[in-house]
Amino acid sequence: LAERGVTVLSQTPSAFAPLTEVERTRHDRLPVRLVIFGGEPLPVRSLLPWLDRYPETRCRLVNMFGITETTVHVTAETVTRWHALAGSRSVGRPVPGWRVYVLDESGRLAPPGVAGEIHVAGAGVALGYLRRPGLTAERFLPDPFGGGRMYRTGDRGRLRPDGVLEHLGRQDDQVKLRGFRIEPDEIRSVLAEGTGVVAAAVTVRGADAAARRLDAYVVLSEGTTAAVRERIARILPDHMVPATITALPALPMTANGKVDLAALPDPVEAVPESDVDDEPPAGVDGLAGELLAVWRQVLGFAVGASDSFWEVGGNSLLAMRIAAAMRERGLPPLHPRALYLNPTVRKLAASLTS
Repeated sequence: LAERGVTVLSQTPSAFAPLTEVERTRHDRLPVRLVIFGGEPLPVRSLLPWLDRYPETRCRLVNMFGITETTVHVTAETVTRWHALAGSRSVGRPVPGWRVYVLDESGRLAPPGVAGEIHVAGAGVALGYLRRPGLTAERFLPDPFGGGRMYRTGDRGRLRPDGVLEHLGRQDDQVKLRGFRIEPDEIRSVLAEGTGVVAAAVTVRGADAAARRLDAYVVLSEGTTAAVRERIARILPDHMVPATITALPALPMTANGKVDLAALPDPVEAVPESDVDDEPPAGVDGLAGELLAVWRQVLGFAVGASDSFWEVGGNSLLAMRIAAAMRERGLPPLHPRALYLNPTVRKLAASLTS
């Protein structure tokens, strides 16, 4: 972003979260003046560190709601510090040319403030799904309020009296657990609001209703999963507290920049929660020893000086975090691309020294 002078950035919240963490270690400011979010719910409280460095007068943050079937963006709202502090779930008002309805189970307009299913009408609604007439008939419906066609989104929401839409998650994401109806995204939002939580995800595991449980995953810049559990236990009712909270160096992403829930590991396969020993092994000292400590801090587990960053689970987002951690420790500047050419601690130390 700095090298190319990027001023407008469009990101999913999951892809933006690591950037926020890394950016805090920079002395200068990025040239970005507009960030547009879309593709998944935005945990607005996670934006507070960004807003500390980039006030609304310097960089505008816009949260947009849209669906592929409506040729994407339908509503828009500028996110302010007030939204972030309040943990707002609003996604704004319809952009010109669009109509948004919140309907109850009988297809009637829900009163303001009452939750229902979001339906979208307007010129951008698609004709249907290719060679899938049954699904087309189920999702693309006649608009009884304004004429034309409307799309049944499968998303839950409510319209406030001022006409602003609040997005409340997916209808099909709701699960029943031990007699309670639970929305995993609500739990994810509470997790993501915690200090030191860079990103979070929540899944439901177990095919048998009696054995089903909630598993949570977090990427931490500080603190432990025990501290995360202690915090959310004070906020959420008992039936919404996950059975496990696992720390990962990064959440798996799809090609579209969204969290890939299917690729999350079983909790026992995840990064151990115990603190990582910063002491380098014998024979690894100087810059190599300091680099090894950084790698262990960021990855969350013990790696060797000859282990390949990419083979032990590294990725481009973790490379950014390593570069930021090195900057915080006063080590030589690192361009993340250097890790492709020098993927081990020994090779990287030799390259930086020379």
